[in-house]
Amino acid sequence: MTFTAQPTAAGRALNLLEPGRYGRIHTAGPGYYDLLGDNPPPVRNLAQRMMRTRLYSAGYQIGRPIGFRLASGLKAPGRDSDRTRVASWLGLRSGATVIDIGCGPGNFTGWFGTQVAPDGLAVGLDASAAMLRRASADNSGSCVAYLRGDAENLPFADEVADAVSCLAALYLINEPFQTVCELVRVLKPGGRVVILTTLIPGGTRTPARGAVLDTISGVRWFGSREITGLLADLGCTGIRQHVDGLAQTVVATKQ
Repeated sequence: MTFTAQPTAAGRALNLLEPGRYGRIHTAGPGYYDLLGDNPPPVRNLAQRMMRTRLYSAGYQIGRPIGFRLASGLKAPGRDSDRTRVASWLGLRSGATVIDIGCGPGNFTGWFGTQVAPDGLAVGLDASAAMLRRASADNSGSCVAYLRGDAENLPFADEVADAVSCLAALYLINEPFQTVCELVRVLKPGGRVVILTTLIPGGTRTPARGAVLDTISGVRWFGSREITGLLADLGCTGIRQHVDGLAQTVVATKQ
């Protein structure tokens, strides 16, 4: 199915989708389109299950900053500073298209929309309907759209975004390295990607140690070279890694 240009943010978001991949697309309640229907990615642990509940989505905006500060040794910036720093790394500007993968309740997506206004577009994608309902209610805007989709198989065509982010979400995805490949695929040449995720204590992941920590915590703990190495293999340049305690933020540019 080919989508014609539409003036709304939601319409422009649909125009980014891979042509012919989707037939009829449904609006799922107010504010977002559902591309998954009854086929969401499988839930494999308690953390993933919680992310899809309405109760957790309501408390996420409070819990995420607290959890991130604890994980980063109380060195993490406040919400406004966090957003400003990430927007700078993404190179956001008026007219740009930015896709926020694992957007949750849209804390970053909605703010990104203000940075690319009046002619740009910020698209948030998440598998959780509960999170997207919260995002639509709390973080909407004239340049903001939300889609329910699969981070491991992004619905977008190749090279449609000027910037892509995945912030505090990669460690919950079943196939995280496939998602990183997808992030790079949808980027335009010269586009930037920013990934905020976990860093295993000590930085070195062994199969046994990683399996134990993953099982206990319910999230994936990445080694210090796993994300940076994959981005390099995918042809990205200008790779930078910022470490704060048990969190790492990786910034890279697609060639």
